[in-house]
Amino acid sequence: MEVKLRTLVVVCLLLICTGCLPEGDVQVRSLPAPSPEQPIANLPTQLHQRNWTGRLNQGSCVHASLVNHLRWLNEFELGERWRATYSDGEWDSRLRNRLDAADIDYSYTVKADPRFLDWATATRRGAILWWKPAHCCTFVGWVNRDGRQYAAILDNNYPGRFELTPREQFVRLWAGYGGFALTVMEDPASSLPYRSYEVIDER
Repeated sequence: MEVKLRTLVVVCLLLICTGCLPEGDVQVRSLPAPSPEQPIANLPTQLHQRNWTGRLNQGSCVHASLVNHLRWLNEFELGERWRATYSDGEWDSRLRNRLDAADIDYSYTVKADPRFLDWATATRRGAILWWKPAHCCTFVGWVNRDGRQYAAILDNNYPGRFELTPREQFVRLWAGYGGFALTVMEDPASSLPYRSYEVIDER
């Protein structure tokens, strides 16, 4: 009898712990989803890669930008391997050859087509691109502020913040810098979690 009673107590405790016992009615209401995160490729500050000097005493801005991009795409191991392998100056055709050799899928433009950056924003991937004279940065998405749209840029010479430039001005300058942009075709980091409902009546 004592064994049966002990077993019954254990079963009851398990049911309570796993939530299988019937509960009172709970009424909830859905909460609106928050506005999309801005910028969409909001890489945490502690993951921002600073530019570094390579063996040829040249800046490695293309590779630093790509490392930032890969970290946002959850490709941390690939990013660290890339950083350990490549440095110094880079140009678009050799970069694409190196990505091909590493069997990395990507999409790119050389025509300063803003639709490419629209797509990079819509897919939450971001991109790397030529920005500023002889420099490469990480495009982290379009940002809307006060009815205007801005390009948000992570400059590896100034990690820890995003720089904003009005869209029309950005596209014009980007074209003057060569118009190259590239996105690696991997899935981006998940969007920020949010509470989708709240309890309004519990009986």
